[in-house]
Amino acid sequence: MLSLLLIAQLALPADTVYASAALRDLVGRAAMQNHVPPPAFRRYDAHVETELSLIIRDTLGREGVAQTEQLASSVRWARSGDYDMHVVGYRSQGVGVPYSTLSFLRGWTEPSLYGERVRLGAEFVGNRDSSTSKASRDTIIAVHPFASDRDGYYRFSGGDTVTVLRSGPRVITVVRLHVVPRLRDSTRFAAFEGEIDLDAERQQIVRMRGQFVMLGRARGPRPLMSRIPAMVGVAFVEFVNTEVQGRYWLPAFQRTELQTQFALLGRSRAVMRIVSRFSDYAVDDTSRAVAATRGAHSERRSTTWAPSDSVNRFRDWQEELGMATTAASADDFEDIAPDAWRSTGGIQLDFTPARMENLVRYDRVQGWYTGVESTVRMRSVVPGLTLGATAGWAWTEKTVRGGAHALLQRGNWIYGARAERILPSTNDFVRAVDGDNGGVSALLGSVDDHDYVDRRLALASLTHILGTVDAGIATLQLGVGQDRTEIARLNRGILGSTPFRPNRIAAEGSFGLGLLDVELHPNVTGDFVAPGVGAKVHAEAGRGALHWDRAEVSLSAQRYWGPLMLSAHGDGGVVTGDSIPPQKLFEIGGVETLPGYDYKEFAGDRAALFRGYASYTLPVWRVPRRMFGNLVLPGLAPGFAVGVSGGWTEISSYAARRSVMELGAGWSAAPVSHATGGARATVSAGLTLFGGNLHAGLGRAVDHPSRWRFVAGFGPPF
Repeated sequence: MLSLLLIAQLALPADTVYASAALRDLVGRAAMQNHVPPPAFRRYDAHVETELSLIIRDTLGREGVAQTEQLASSVRWARSGDYDMHVVGYRSQGVGVPYSTLSFLRGWTEPSLYGERVRLGAEFVGNRDSSTSKASRDTIIAVHPFASDRDGYYRFSGGDTVTVLRSGPRVITVVRLHVVPRLRDSTRFAAFEGEIDLDAERQQIVRMRGQFVMLGRARGPRPLMSRIPAMVGVAFVEFVNTEVQGRYWLPAFQRTELQTQFALLGRSRAVMRIVSRFSDYAVDDTSRAVAATRGAHSERRSTTWAPSDSVNRFRDWQEELGMATTAASADDFEDIAPDAWRSTGGIQLDFTPARMENLVRYDRVQGWYTGVESTVRMRSVVPGLTLGATAGWAWTEKTVRGGAHALLQRGNWIYGARAERILPSTNDFVRAVDGDNGGVSALLGSVDDHDYVDRRLALASLTHILGTVDAGIATLQLGVGQDRTEIARLNRGILGSTPFRPNRIAAEGSFGLGLLDVELHPNVTGDFVAPGVGAKVHAEAGRGALHWDRAEVSLSAQRYWGPLMLSAHGDGGVVTGDSIPPQKLFEIGGVETLPGYDYKEFAGDRAALFRGYASYTLPVWRVPRRMFGNLVLPGLAPGFAVGVSGGWTEISSYAARRSVMELGAGWSAAPVSHATGGARATVSAGLTLFGGNLHAGLGRAVDHPSRWRFVAGFGPPF
């Protein structure tokens, strides 16, 4: 970022703030128009609907929404700078997040873009005042690009027409300015970097889009959240105004997005997304001029809540829960992202791992595995080309694992090649929230609910993004591979007292391999809270010493109707061959795939799995509660829920029967898995709390006589 800013400075005379005299005049007129609201404009009242969401974005750009909170508010803003937000409705849905985003926020909208200073669009909770037991507000205030002292903080370019709008009889020409902060001595202020769209006739702000940065000569403008070593964090904003009564440009849509990447946790990003929509404006104006607006330092902002019973009964939601969140993507800001995230620029060497497991993992086969990963992104030198490698040592197994890959992206097509030696899990119908190794549970509790195979692969791939990664992804891979069986080398974890189970047997041999994967709406999995419908299809064929054909399909659906939530996820698959490798069979059973049955109790060459869930949140106790310090919990929001899990496997051939018998070869005289003998199912019912973050109730198998058992856990599904 610093190099880009220096280049921009060299392209202009040393003391030039504006790219042209015409641009200087335009910015000067805009500063006059936006310094204070129009004289006749006294205040407005409006309705605001906001979603506050916590999201995990993976390396492909797919987003898993872990928690969404929706708030409806009545707001009043006066030209004096006073802004009152009164929350009248609240609801939430989560999958185990133990706190509310209100633990960090006290405000989440910017009432106007007039004035000398502009805020991030979110007010954060600072330290608590021990004398008053009240939380202070950690407000990020930036110098407004149209402030009277703007020349000391910004450089301006652009001024070209970007679009023409129609509002009734009026034709509105919109021009775009590009704003870059100037390097200068440290200051307590932040600055805006991005683009501003102006109504060319009235010089009012139509839209602001960019990021907030801190100023300082030592390192130049830098993202607000980049002060922690190995962390990159950015505060992005998009403020869109609408013309009200044909006279005033007032907020219509606002989005503040905090994106953070911590190197030690991989290239996935944590995202806090705040999306607000304003509607139902009532403007109070008069022909009599009124006093000027106070400065930003003297503004008064307050957030209050309607009585609990009113919040509990609120039903006038304008959007389904989660829709505002899923309509956006973290990649929307890629063009203004930090240099570390951009696809343009010089060659970039990065040691951030794609996944934490590439740095350290623990399982009963390898014991501790420690490794390193490096990635070279050629960026503008060879656009779209990425080279990478991983290498590590399995300390108990005393084996080197790792590999190398190359990717070349051209538009929505990605060409790739990789060669690697890995230890993948053979588990089937894995959920998005499940890991692929024993991890902490194996380390501390001797619980490793995975079986592993030693695999070598060399593959070429072709991936097509179906519009956007949120819409769909299709990947074809061709190459060769080799599988070798593995054994459990550890008896127990560091603190666990129960011995590890043996690792299941895999057939050994080489093969040619073809893989096809198609994902539609991959963000909808049933394991997160995003509404919608998603689907996945996987097909593979192996030819050689190991010979098989295998196909899987997954369907997910989730919807919210007021307090009612319905969720369903189904998987099905079939594998064929004259000699089916045991690692290609379908195995189900246990907490992750079929609660109420033993780990991988069932196996077969044909299988299906279904998980369904319905909940109803009662209209009581929905208001978030402060516990201690700044910790705020989502409203207790109790509700009723029912769930059903069903599974089926079949052993349809002699080859499949022989393969199932081989799963426990060498360590079990009896078969370790068998067919279900018809559908197996469990049902559960009970209570949910905190918008689905916790559940507790009773469950039992229904395919045979059984007793009810207590079940509890995080997330809504039983």
